[in-house]
Amino acid sequence: MAAKERSTKPKRNFFLRGIVALLPAMLTIFVFVFIVQFAERYVTGPINSFIYSALERNAAGWAVLEALDINPESDEFLDMDSLPPRLQELRERDGLESATFRDALTEHRAGGYGLLYQLDELGIHGEKLRDAVKGAVHPIVGVAVALLLLIALGYLASGFLGRRVVAGVDSVLSQVPVVRSVYPYAKQFVEYFLSDSELEFDTVVAAPYPGPGVWCLAFVTSPGLKTVHEKLGGRYVACFVPTSPMPATGYTVFIEASRLIPLPITVDEALRTTISAGVLIPQHESVTELTQSLASILGRPLEVEE
Repeated sequence: MAAKERSTKPKRNFFLRGIVALLPAMLTIFVFVFIVQFAERYVTGPINSFIYSALERNAAGWAVLEALDINPESDEFLDMDSLPPRLQELRERDGLESATFRDALTEHRAGGYGLLYQLDELGIHGEKLRDAVKGAVHPIVGVAVALLLLIALGYLASGFLGRRVVAGVDSVLSQVPVVRSVYPYAKQFVEYFLSDSELEFDTVVAAPYPGPGVWCLAFVTSPGLKTVHEKLGGRYVACFVPTSPMPATGYTVFIEASRLIPLPITVDEALRTTISAGVLIPQHESVTELTQSLASILGRPLEVEE
């Protein structure tokens, strides 16, 4: 029985080492694929669809398509099923290239050129035209347009008029039922992490959480709540306690400032320690004897961040 256990343990170790070696790369690929798919579906996709429609359904767009060697009125995009029965009969009787069919088709299309072209009324196959437009206008155009729109929006929002507009939109959304229970907090969250001002997220501490004798890494985020200070008679600061191995989630707790232990490590070092479940400890915070003891227990060297 002991021999059987010894024979299977190396295989199990190799299997786990293979997972450890492969999983970080797979998770990285998954995150990037998710971001690309999200952007394509909700950002660049709608922008590209708008661009394609703008090129397909008005005179200015057709002028651009002609410059790209795409003629929407050519026989390549002719959709006989959307034409009136009279034109279909002329086509079957006299042929596609006959003068009678061509004159009737031109006369029929003359009544469909309005401000926005209706492709069905013009006898144009929308899907075939869209495929041709996609082949000539690369989807990367949507990415470029999205970036330009964001830059333009940021420029406008930084001006006096833009700030007034943004403030007006915020005021309206903050008064809409249901929306007001989500929007203000979403705005506050986004501004906290993406604003130009420096974040007060630079103090790493050891906090007594979730109970006495147990300590965790935490980030001091604010001085806390006034009511808590007054009722408890002390200075209780707000701390964010990240969870392992996903520090994007965690708990917001209020702890007395005198019970916190400031740590001489950066936020990045604290996050690496959290993500690795305490394996990647900064070199200057490593306890040599404890590290050696843990290494002997684990049966392998304990990784210490350089």
